[in-house]
Amino acid sequence: MKPYEYAILIGRFEPPHNGHIALYNYAAEIANKVIIVIGSNNASVSIRNPWTTKERELFLRSSVTGNFEIIAINDSAYNFNDWLLRLQQKIAAITGNKKTAVVGHYRDDTSYYLDYFPQWDVKTLPAQAQDVSSTSIRKACFEGTLDQVKNSVSPQVYELLQHWTRTEHFDKIQDEYLFIKNYKKKWEAAPYPPIFVTADAVVMALGHVLLIRRGHNPGKGKLALPGGFVNQNEQIERACLRELKEETNLDIGHKELKGSIKHTHIFDHPMRDPRGRVITHAFMFDLVVKELPKIKAGDDAASDSAVWFPLYQIEEKENEFFNDHAQIIKFFVNIMG
Repeated sequence: MKPYEYAILIGRFEPPHNGHIALYNYAAEIANKVIIVIGSNNASVSIRNPWTTKERELFLRSSVTGNFEIIAINDSAYNFNDWLLRLQQKIAAITGNKKTAVVGHYRDDTSYYLDYFPQWDVKTLPAQAQDVSSTSIRKACFEGTLDQVKNSVSPQVYELLQHWTRTEHFDKIQDEYLFIKNYKKKWEAAPYPPIFVTADAVVMALGHVLLIRRGHNPGKGKLALPGGFVNQNEQIERACLRELKEETNLDIGHKELKGSIKHTHIFDHPMRDPRGRVITHAFMFDLVVKELPKIKAGDDAASDSAVWFPLYQIEEKENEFFNDHAQIIKFFVNIMG
């Protein structure tokens, strides 16, 4: 008789590898049913998140057998309690009061979430199988060395990855990977890894937020907040106002814009930008207007791509956003009440 009715396995599975499969097999040994939680649901496709939730579910279903259920959860990089609440609600709706365990592996500081389930037992494996990582597998895909990690994934996942690298979808992501690789080469000689400072404008009016669609990598074609790097000779707020005007030509005067700043916050998730450590200072503008001001795309946006975007569509279309910009918008929406 198995000691647990349910065992929970949480991961991004980008892609699932033999370490994940070992954890699943352990979960299946100790519980009658395994609940696999796929993180980064509806995240924007990127170098770090190359596959959709459906693709990752296909990877998993091709690699494991037994009694399991797959659920998905969106990220919440700047509100851990929100993520924890939504996850626990989803799991509790399935498990009820049945005896439950969380299965995992303390790999590094990203495994801290395992300590936040006191209502369930935490069962861990001491080491990752073959010391493999999803990061190295993604790199092998982009570098054309997939054969070198063949033994790190199931035969089914390997075959699916081979097929994926021959698609147009892969070509677009690889273009961004090569851009980032060349971008980082410029900083190889620096004595320390560089830290970049940016400023972003979150301009809200009449239930809409002002966005651009990026015209270049990284994130070419993605929806984004107007913003950019802070120049050596300017203050961060001035950089925000400058970038806002350059990228959207927003038809609001400088004095009125400054008076419309209601909140500011620093967003510094270490993995928020593929270019490296990029810390952004976001300024939230609340425009009191009777109609949406006129806008026109500027230097860093694709042609005619500045748009007033309805706030109610942010959650639904989060996968169309650059980096964590959708989560930044939701952060300010929540504090506005």
